[in-house]
Amino acid sequence: MKHKIIIIGISLLLLLAASVFANENEETVDRYSIWTGLKYTDTSGYAKKVGEYRQLRQEQVIPDFKFSYMALRPNSIFTIDGHYFDKDDAFGKAGIVAGDLFKADFQYRSMTRNMGQDMLENLETREWLGTNPGGKTITHDIQDPDADYEYHRTEILSKVSALLSREHNVRLEVAHRSILKKGHAQAIASNHCFSCHLTSKGREVDEGQHQIEAGINAEAGNLDFGYKFGYRLYQSNSLDPTAYYDPAKHPVNGGSGAEFSSRQNYSDATLTYSAKPKTAKMSHKVRIKGDAGKGRFAGALTYSQAKNKHTFLVSNTWAGVASFAYPMSPKTRLVAKVAGTRIKSDEALVDVASFREGRPAPAAVDFDFVRYSALDRADGKATVEVIHRVNPKATVSVLAGFQRIDRYGFPTLDNEEATTRFIGQAKLNYRKGLRYSSRLKYRLEKTSNPFTSPRGLFEYPGIDSLTRIGTAASNSYFYYQREGIRYQSISTEPTIKHEINWTSSYRPTNKVNLNMGAKFVLDKNSDLDSLDVKHTTMVPNLAVNFMPDPRWTVSAGFNYYYNKSRGPVTVALFDG
Repeated sequence: MKHKIIIIGISLLLLLAASVFANENEETVDRYSIWTGLKYTDTSGYAKKVGEYRQLRQEQVIPDFKFSYMALRPNSIFTIDGHYFDKDDAFGKAGIVAGDLFKADFQYRSMTRNMGQDMLENLETREWLGTNPGGKTITHDIQDPDADYEYHRTEILSKVSALLSREHNVRLEVAHRSILKKGHAQAIASNHCFSCHLTSKGREVDEGQHQIEAGINAEAGNLDFGYKFGYRLYQSNSLDPTAYYDPAKHPVNGGSGAEFSSRQNYSDATLTYSAKPKTAKMSHKVRIKGDAGKGRFAGALTYSQAKNKHTFLVSNTWAGVASFAYPMSPKTRLVAKVAGTRIKSDEALVDVASFREGRPAPAAVDFDFVRYSALDRADGKATVEVIHRVNPKATVSVLAGFQRIDRYGFPTLDNEEATTRFIGQAKLNYRKGLRYSSRLKYRLEKTSNPFTSPRGLFEYPGIDSLTRIGTAASNSYFYYQREGIRYQSISTEPTIKHEINWTSSYRPTNKVNLNMGAKFVLDKNSDLDSLDVKHTTMVPNLAVNFMPDPRWTVSAGFNYYYNKSRGPVTVALFDG
């Protein structure tokens, strides 16, 4: 209902604008175009990924319609464009410009996303006991194997700018954005380790995100400054799915009782899972830019607060950025930039049932812990770039940068990790009139102490390093002890990265344009405790455009992507 009200409001504004244009008696120019056609779709085989954002109707002819309209007036412009594929796949935008007094842009986009279904077929195995299958089992249950998951996504954008006063150029800006999703998606529940059982079924998707921004800009002397307020709300109107969690029992012989239920937080119960949050974010932003002697500066400061209204957890963020450009000579310019971010999120107490409470030895173990957010950090970055024009055709630039990220309280309160990164970059731009242009860039990044998983990935073989716990009659090993024999620092970030990027454009005649380029990336991390991670990427491309006359364009292109990776692979089954 909300998005229908928004669409009606936008339509009324467009009708008002059209009436204004119609009442003008001065000379006008109107341009419009209409395009219509048919599309045929064949979706034999599994096409959910190929046509992830397309309506997939088996062997049907579907109409396709596009239109465009522009009205030019002496002091104003009105444009409207649209593309209609069907009721769930459409796009439209409109714009109004009335001199420097008023400007408005509106956009509507509707599409369907085909989600597909994970059949969990890779989760079906059983442990071997000697030469026969037996022992622990991994199973899965698809409760709706014929489901066709998809959701309809609607996005509505609007932006309005109005001049309030010519003195100091005071201007008001208001923007709105809504994203609405309705349909169905897959939800998977995982049972306890004693049964290794996954259950899949569909869940309703009915969620919306609404965002509004309002700000004011003004000028005073050689200064330009502004303020913007933002508010964003996300919530889901669908019910959280539920799943039945099996009773606690022995994974081999099926025995149950207090011995096994004492090790679980819940069992033999129907509980909700895959719950959606309700979040609200409020932000304030101030900015300023102006002249400082021969140079020019710009800066902005932002404060935002995000709150989960279901859990009442709050995250606060301060962010600032500043830049300064200074002409060192008629051909050389220096650009310096600094940026910083500080994020502080609430901690949360995780209440876990005491392990083996009320059971014979060993004594009960309390696993309650405080979850400190991995987002808590201070991130600072600074770069200095010198740009020099060698001659009217060529420009070179050299950039050096430094970044430091301090993480606080993750995974424990006394843990503090700092990542440092040095950045070096060289760039060459060459342009020979309108016929030829080329750009070559090399970038180097060296990182010390990138973020790594604190828990480790693998487990040392055997249990020789563990000590039995309990009395002489019941002492044994317990799963929580095995945390101490985990190893392998894992990181998704390289310690060194090389990147070369080349692009060129050549226009032999006014009717032919040739674009070519290539990108090469090599990154690796050799500082991990037992392996080297390495990635190599190469992406060459070529495109040709031919325009025999202003009404026709013929295009052809080639793009090749090559990637080679070396990294760890682990299969976690049964005993880890």
